[in-house]
Amino acid sequence: MITPKAFMDGVGITDAAVTYYTVPAGARAVIKKATFCNNDTSPRTVTISVGGTAGAAYAKQITKAKSLAAGETWSCADLENTIMEAATVISILASVTTVVSGRISGYEVT
Repeated sequence: MITPKAFMDGVGITDAAVTYYTVPAGARAVIKKATFCNNDTSPRTVTISVGGTAGAAYAKQITKAKSLAAGETWSCADLENTIMEAATVISILASVTTVVSGRISGYEVT
C-alpha cells in the first residue's frame, strides 16, 4: 500500500542533530519534496543527513551547512526521490534553534 506522508511538517529545527522521521519496520519511504525556510533576520545554516541515527558519524550527510539568507525559502533538490529502507532516519540540525523550519513530504510503501 502507498500512503502519502508528511515526514516533517513545518517544524522548527534545533541546533543539535535530531531525528525528525524514522522509516517504520516493514516499510520503505520515498521523499518527494523538501523545503526549508529561514525565518530569521540573519543568515542561518541547515545540515541534513539520511541514514544511521541522529548525530551518528555514519549518517549520510546530504547537505552540510547549507547557508540560507534571512527570509530565504529553499527547496532541497538533493533529497527529492530519495528511497529509504526500514529504520532509516532523517536527521537535521540548524545553526540556531527554531529559526529555520522545514517540511519534508513523500510516501511510505508497505
